[in-house]
Amino acid sequence: RGGHELAIRASSLIMEARETIADYFGISDPLRIAFGQNTTMALNIGISGLIKDGDHVVISSMEHNSVSRTVAAKDNVEYTVVMANEKGYLNPFDVERAIRPNTALIAINHASNVTGSSQDIATIGKIAAKHAVPLMVDAAQSAGCIPIDVERMNISLLAFAGHKCLI
Repeated sequence: RGGHELAIRASSLIMEARETIADYFGISDPLRIAFGQNTTMALNIGISGLIKDGDHVVISSMEHNSVSRTVAAKDNVEYTVVMANEKGYLNPFDVERAIRPNTALIAINHASNVTGSSQDIATIGKIAAKHAVPLMVDAAQSAGCIPIDVERMNISLLAFAGHKCLI
């Protein structure tokens, strides 16, 4: 954030990284990309920034603790856990049935590091858009392995780690 040569070079590299990520994940505005310490922190910032007292959140039974514990710890926030089947897959229409008038966020784990299952984010994204509810996707295990197009899939927030499949 300075005018000297190293600051300008650093800013240029950060912008280049934003543009590369935006291109890769189908994000039209690279300035909508924020960098964080890790996926857990990114998910926590998303949850804390979007929900307030009186809100409702939809999560799945496949969520990492960084989502489920953070949502459960919020005072005056209700949440619904949509159960996955015995193989770890969600029925997207169960997600839709869980939406309430005060639903402020749908948070879904794209791929499980426990079961290997991946969720139909494109359909869940259409459902989220239909109900005007932001969709936050935990792509810690899927980014770089499973194609993700943020805008086509109606993803409002995508959290992922750069050290896994994107190297």
